[in-house]
Amino acid sequence: MPNVKLPTGVDFYYETHGQGEPLIFVPSTAYSGEVWKPWQMPLAKDLQLIFHDPRGCGRSVPTQSVYTIEQMALDIVAMMEHLKIPSAHFIGHSMGGRIALSLAQNFPGKVKSLIMAASGSGTAGRAGSDCVPGLPHRMVYDLVDMGFEKFIYDEIVESDTFFTKDFRDKHRDQVEEFFKVAWATHAKLDPFIHLCIARHNFEGTHRLGDVQAPTLVLIGEADTVGSNHRAQARVLMERIKGAEMKVLAGQSHGFFWQAPEETNAVILEWVKRQSGK
Repeated sequence: MPNVKLPTGVDFYYETHGQGEPLIFVPSTAYSGEVWKPWQMPLAKDLQLIFHDPRGCGRSVPTQSVYTIEQMALDIVAMMEHLKIPSAHFIGHSMGGRIALSLAQNFPGKVKSLIMAASGSGTAGRAGSDCVPGLPHRMVYDLVDMGFEKFIYDEIVESDTFFTKDFRDKHRDQVEEFFKVAWATHAKLDPFIHLCIARHNFEGTHRLGDVQAPTLVLIGEADTVGSNHRAQARVLMERIKGAEMKVLAGQSHGFFWQAPEETNAVILEWVKRQSGK
């Protein structure tokens, strides 16, 4: 797909695949839409999948130097208007969940349903030192200590953050392949820092009660490394009216890529159920 210049101030890259109910994927911090391929592409047999590169990631180039979660939600709204899609289902992974949450809170009519995948609502919903707004000390220290590429490589390949140790030990080649795919279009250092600042300055916890869309909180059983997304998932469940939770056994933060068939089945069943199909 070619880039489109959106009125929100970004030269924006997106792709659409398949037909049916539109499902917009919003990726994690600094990742492009490439991370959904080929793992989530089988869903295109039943749904219209919409992948995009958030501003500063991959092929999407912003004209502004300040990033916020709300800005990135507005980019998606502008993309939907460009595609003439009045409303869609959303799945946001990690920081992408914050973007989708902001959109659901401020543009409720555009969200048919919401999947908050390994995500949270802001620092107010977190425990310990992570409840302090701003970049967490552990992240800044590791980034400075390791350097940028090694920091990203370590998070994906060497730590328990995205893939469990058992999976990494047995399927090292698959983990390395995911890193190669993610790193090829990963945000560079300058926009990466902007994106992290946006992520840690967003606060949507106090407005979780405003979410009107049917919401599924999707979380890996072992997603407790770093900022403990299991704890953040409980906050979403408690404060979003009618929210459902699905815990994926034996999975960490990267269940999309460690267990794609199981994850895709959950996504498809949810979207079909919310579409009355």
